[in-house]
Amino acid sequence: MNNDNELQLLEAIYASETSGQANSQRVLAGRAGLSLGMTNALLTRFAERGWVKLNHLSGRSLRYILTPSGVEEVLRRTMAYFSRAERSAANYRARIDEFVHGLARNGFKALVYEGPKELEFLFDYSCTRRGVALVASPSEELRAALSRDATAMFVSSGDAFGAAPPSVRASAEGLAAILFPGMPRAR
Repeated sequence: MNNDNELQLLEAIYASETSGQANSQRVLAGRAGLSLGMTNALLTRFAERGWVKLNHLSGRSLRYILTPSGVEEVLRRTMAYFSRAERSAANYRARIDEFVHGLARNGFKALVYEGPKELEFLFDYSCTRRGVALVASPSEELRAALSRDATAMFVSSGDAFGAAPPSVRASAEGLAAILFPGMPRAR
């Protein structure tokens, strides 16, 4: 089973407890983004592990409640998730900073970025640190003007910069190369 699925369901149970809302399997499945069958299997596993207690409300109605060990498990998994996320962010930040530093050393004055918002703040941090202007998600007019500027580097996660000259842009593969240097690319 996927640990993320388990954490999503544990968090859905916790959220329903704190909000006082009903938490049938169907409701929990919807909140956790899981199928009803997966939710049933996980709830059975959680009960066996002592993380969830089932309260019988009426003949066929059950309420799922996190036990103290279930709350500890949510906390443990959440802390592990944040730890992994922090390590990934630090790793990506270092790679992006190295890339932007190389741009600054090579005379680039602007980095035109159109990609995931989750990475934009890392590019912004590095550009500010290295004295390179960040232009994120530019308008068509600004994109066209910057495509004629030899000191602008284009970085995109897609083919948004098809009009930019290849000599001044990094392709989608370029963004992957920034984040995953040395990794072979499928052709």
